[in-house]
Amino acid sequence: MAPIERVWDTDILVSSENVYLEMSKTFRPTVSGVLRRAAAERAAGEVVDDVLARELALWLHTHRRTGLAVPPGTVVPTSAGALSRQGVRRIYHAAVATPVDHGSRYHVAPGTVADAVRASFELGRAERRTLALPLTSICFPLLGAGHGGLPAADAAARLLAAIREELRRDPSWSVLLVTVHREYLEFLRDANSGS
Repeated sequence: MAPIERVWDTDILVSSENVYLEMSKTFRPTVSGVLRRAAAERAAGEVVDDVLARELALWLHTHRRTGLAVPPGTVVPTSAGALSRQGVRRIYHAAVATPVDHGSRYHVAPGTVADAVRASFELGRAERRTLALPLTSICFPLLGAGHGGLPAADAAARLLAAIREELRRDPSWSVLLVTVHREYLEFLRDANSGS
């Protein structure tokens, strides 16, 4: 039980994003918001480079997706920005939430969590080869459980089932699960004991 932005020496931190890959505002206590804030480069206390948002915008522009949704379950990599000083190498942005009601809440399709987990591991294996990075550890928040998404117990069961399946395929990974919500921790424990 810890804030994801305080995780050290883990190669990949996974951030939960909407399907437009628009990061949360830095003042919001969401996974996306806290990672964006923690990864930003600062000088004299002021943000001089909003690293994650900038790199996501570049990816969207390069892939001609600016203003357009990506398929749910898509995972896009960025550098870790200032989090690299904590031993973090990459941030993977998992598009799991589709905005509804003008963005006041989100819909998460049940299979999207598994798709995002699978895509995260696939991307990690690909980046091992293409970037020659020694990626061996990955940290997941409880994907899909926020702002009207899946019920947290369901999200926990789906997340753990998908991680177990990936670890059966490739046991070379070390996986860390984090949450700041005590009730989410219980859902993760319950889902893990039901394996």
